[in-house]
Amino acid sequence: MRKIILSIIAVFVYPVFYGQTVAELYDHKDYEALTKLEDKADALTGEELCQVGFAFFQLEKDDKAVSFYDKAIAKGFDNAPTHFYKGIALTFLRKYQDALIEVDMALKKEPNNQEYMNQKGLIYKFQGKEDKALDYFEEATRFPNTFGEPFFWVAYIYHGNQEYEKALKLYYVAAEKVPKQNTYYVNTLLCIGQLEYTYTQNYQKSAKAYAEAIALRPKDYENYPKLIKAYNAAKEYAKADAVFDLMKTAYKNNELPKELMKSNTVAVDELEYNKQKLTIYKALEDPKEVLDVTYKIKLFNPGGDKVAREFTVEKTIQVANGFKHLLSEVKGEAHFTYPYGWKTDAIPLEDVKKAITQVLDGSLQKMATDK
Repeated sequence: MRKIILSIIAVFVYPVFYGQTVAELYDHKDYEALTKLEDKADALTGEELCQVGFAFFQLEKDDKAVSFYDKAIAKGFDNAPTHFYKGIALTFLRKYQDALIEVDMALKKEPNNQEYMNQKGLIYKFQGKEDKALDYFEEATRFPNTFGEPFFWVAYIYHGNQEYEKALKLYYVAAEKVPKQNTYYVNTLLCIGQLEYTYTQNYQKSAKAYAEAIALRPKDYENYPKLIKAYNAAKEYAKADAVFDLMKTAYKNNELPKELMKSNTVAVDELEYNKQKLTIYKALEDPKEVLDVTYKIKLFNPGGDKVAREFTVEKTIQVANGFKHLLSEVKGEAHFTYPYGWKTDAIPLEDVKKAITQVLDGSLQKMATDK
């Protein structure tokens, strides 16, 4: 959250004081050097004190940031931004009542500032007072739209309240109001993708939202499986495979998040079988040795918190029937093989789903057991 707020804070433009030292350090974002001026606080102007306070804030030293904002105000630098940034620092210190006082002072000086009213909503949200937060977020959306973020938060709170239809409509409003350079624009797209996938099951719209989010943040690889699943659900298998190939390349380059690097698999499809979730995972490494896995398929219990059955598509010794890969099931120490296989390394997802359905329906029986 700190990085998000920092990314949207406007940069002060200060005149040159104090032999340009403070101004130059500030312009170069040399925050460490600025904080070393702490002992020279008495000689600094109000504006320069505010710059040093901002440097402490950037370095997550919020107590000292508040102290320097106070010094700036005491020297007459008593403007709306100073109170606002002091309010943000107090918010991170969880001094919410003091933070509200500062933001209200900022709003008194600039009563139509959308960003300030949004921060007031955030202070209540951080306290878990969602209804109160919603009031201020909605009020902020009625201000001149110079910021956009409150449109996201209004939708987000309705989403959390499971008012999915209303939330989705409001996310689309947010997508028009939030600037694309604001972090919450991508967050808006991800929420649209989620609701279009899970609530409306409009997989094309879900994929469109996820694709735009990924285009804006191509290194956020945790979002790629969401797009893959949306494409597969929409039966756009070639597009899903293309995104998966990007993940394979990132895997080879050790660029994926640690969890994905460790698991070596990506969830590529989700479906429901007899009111139980079935998730299909695909390996990021091509199978080379016998028993190397191409797909893992997990059927979860009705509660969704435990794996009820687990299947694999794995490389086998090529026998008379010509199969290079077979469908198998692991249950405890037992390993079952089914008479369903593939003669090439190209294994269509739809064919995997067909095989699993036959097993679950009982029309495909195991043919061997290994222990």
